Amino acid sequence: MKNERSLVFFLIFICFLLMSCSQKMESTSFTAMNTYMTVKTYGKNVKSAAAANQLVKQEVERLEKIFSTTIEDSEVYRINNSVPDNNGFSTISVMPETTYLIEKSLELYKLTNGAFNPALYPVIKEWGFTTGDYKIPSKEKISQLLEFSNFSKIEISEKLMSAPPLDSILKADHDKALSSTASIITKPIGMQLDFGAIGKGFAGDRAIAVLREAGAKSGLLDFGGNIQVLGTKPDGSDWTVGIKNPWGGQPVAAVKLRDSCMITSGGYERFFTGEDGKKYIHIFDSKTGRPVENDLESVTIICREGIYGDALSTSLFVMGLDKAIDFWQQRGRDFNFVIITKDKSLVYTSALEKSISLLFDFDSVRVVE
Repeated sequence: MKNERSLVFFLIFICFLLMSCSQKMESTSFTAMNTYMTVKTYGKNVKSAAAANQLVKQEVERLEKIFSTTIEDSEVYRINNSVPDNNGFSTISVMPETTYLIEKSLELYKLTNGAFNPALYPVIKEWGFTTGDYKIPSKEKISQLLEFSNFSKIEISEKLMSAPPLDSILKADHDKALSSTASIITKPIGMQLDFGAIGKGFAGDRAIAVLREAGAKSGLLDFGGNIQVLGTKPDGSDWTVGIKNPWGGQPVAAVKLRDSCMITSGGYERFFTGEDGKKYIHIFDSKTGRPVENDLESVTIICREGIYGDALSTSLFVMGLDKAIDFWQQRGRDFNFVIITKDKSLVYTSALEKSISLLFDFDSVRVVE
């Protein structure tokens, strides 16, 4: 009896191995949204995996043509360059995806008390982060541009379907945006939008949905710091993804993921050194109109959906460590984070204890409950 049971387990194991080996991986890389992107998909054969990757590429490129601030026939470009009426407001018809992103952004803007703010584009542009022509604007100029950054002043009307509430975002139902209808938005004069802090997350969510629709069971997206995984590896094990070392070198930690995303924002990614010798990073505080200055090097968010993780990685960086922890606790711990500070300390949420491996000799490590 014991030998028969052992034989059954052995045959099951062999079948599992054969199923794993039958999965073929195809990797496709391309540039979109000013980011080098890679899609790795496992399928029954290379042809099916390659076809799924091409569908992802097409979807991301389609979204870029909607959300880009620089492509002149994109919807966001049209919004930003719309002509106001005599009352100082522009009225623009927008596509379902834009309706959805604006509504989600309004909720996140309110939820984070303005730490997430897509209406900072004129400020960011003035600092030169959109062109590479960096400069430190005068206080007067910053104050003038901040007058246009109250994102709550944008309004949506005449839409037939609301986006799902923010709390349901973890249930992967944001793809209902595609079944929504075009709507009308109204924005005040001077307001310009940039969805750079949420667009790649939304694109990643759509890419995962495309892979599922194509029949893929296992895949990994690397959208330039935004990592999203579909399912597990073909052998059933978790994906292991590294967190970048802000000071260079090998990853500082590795996190196990399945059907989730890991998205990092860091001041080391893009910055310039001003004539005053100070370092100015690309992450902005919407209250001051200046690059964030705090004790953080990077914030990594682990959650189910990219649209949520993308927005929160930026928002928590803006908040700083203490407020980020408070925010996590107030939100009911519906996401996890790993925060690295300038003094080489690591802070992460307790739910990650069994899935995180530290690969760097931090001066201190703190687990928050």
